Amino acid sequence: MKMLYLAQIDRQLFAVDKECVIGVGSCNGGSFKPIEEKGRQYLPLPHGDRAVICDVGALMAGHGDRAPLKRGVHYLIVAHDDQALALVMTGKGRIVAADVAATRPLPPAFTSRSRTLVPGVLINGIDMILLLDLQTVLETTTVRHGQAECRVQEKR
Repeated sequence: MKMLYLAQIDRQLFAVDKECVIGVGSCNGGSFKPIEEKGRQYLPLPHGDRAVICDVGALMAGHGDRAPLKRGVHYLIVAHDDQALALVMTGKGRIVAADVAATRPLPPAFTSRSRTLVPGVLINGIDMILLLDLQTVLETTTVRHGQAECRVQEKR
């Protein structure tokens, strides 16, 4: 069994290794403006750090741009190599235990882009949990977001 952080992105469940999770952030419309550099948006974090904003829902749909963020948006802040990523979530996530040995390949209906972002899937009853490849998410992210006020709550 492995501990995973389960996040809802749009209407789909995604999972990342719990050990990668730094914290969770939320946006409440206002004066915050993401930092833009080299075609990427960054979420300012405490202590002067920043995380690349990754909209997995837009990447899975095959387009990089999305409408401006609205109130109540949550970010899952994860560490990958020496980079922090802020994955846009539809709602708050949770930690779950899963048997990753039961990982299956994606069904044939998924496109080639989805296959690179999601190397495997876990089936839990009627739920399909997509396991994210953080390296591929980082490499394919050039998402633009609108203004919002964000705060990050670090994992304790």
